[in-house]
Amino acid sequence: MTCIEPNQRFREARERLKLSVDEAAALCGISAPCVWDIEWDATELATCYSAMEVFRFSEALCIPASAFFGDDVPGTPVSADALSDLIFEECRGRGISLERFEDLAGWKLSESMEPPVRLLEDMTLDGLQWLCRELRIDWRRVLAKP
Repeated sequence: MTCIEPNQRFREARERLKLSVDEAAALCGISAPCVWDIEWDATELATCYSAMEVFRFSEALCIPASAFFGDDVPGTPVSADALSDLIFEECRGRGISLERFEDLAGWKLSESMEPPVRLLEDMTLDGLQWLCRELRIDWRRVLAKP
């Protein structure tokens, strides 16, 4: 089974729409060199962009955001509000403070939770992956639209 990397999925979506790099960049709200970086580096989307930016790219390229990272996303979508609720539930369940949970998740969450959508704006996808690992949920569920 061949694994298709996010950069390949991005390029295939752009090419399917017959968009040049410059056209895709304009639609995505980024520069052409950023599109080149995304298309040539398999880790670029996760390390440099937030969920909100990937949502914007997915709308521009007519592909579900989660599809950049795989075909099947198990479970129901998780909204920003639900993600915030899960963080607080996890803290209560473990009997730890939000600050301690931030240490475990590797991200200063308290600065990005009001309103909860800021979690999706401020955090790179790598950060989201760390957070969701601590919450024991598939991070791609956050990219899945209900």
